[in-house]
Amino acid sequence: MKKSLQALIVLCACNISFSAFANTTSATESPLSIPFSQQIHRYQYSGVVHNDVTNDFSFYGHQGQKITTLVTTDSAKLWVTIKHPQMKQAVDISAISTNPNQRDTYTLPFTGQYHLSIGEYHAISKRNSSQNYTLKITLN
Repeated sequence: MKKSLQALIVLCACNISFSAFANTTSATESPLSIPFSQQIHRYQYSGVVHNDVTNDFSFYGHQGQKITTLVTTDSAKLWVTIKHPQMKQAVDISAISTNPNQRDTYTLPFTGQYHLSIGEYHAISKRNSSQNYTLKITLN
């Protein structure tokens, strides 16, 4: 009985964690394309996240490349996920800390088109709130 209760608690915690991403909608119908190339390795975007709306980006990457993201915002914590068609689910690549400025590096597991999304954590977003942010991305 005790092990069953522990397993149920773990499942609920995972469900709450993933619900931050599941209840969102995209700010645009198609993702904003990031023009990485042999000459362009850095990209910067300033935007606004409104409640449960995500900002979506796409880029082409090669297996083994490293993507580094830096999200700067005034106060709220924003999450950043990355997804490739061969991945079963999006991976949270944002650092969760008390510092609102987040930097994380992720190694791309596949070659092809990636989708990157940024949004506000549902549990801490305020009703009708919006967060200005700057997203800096480096692909090496």
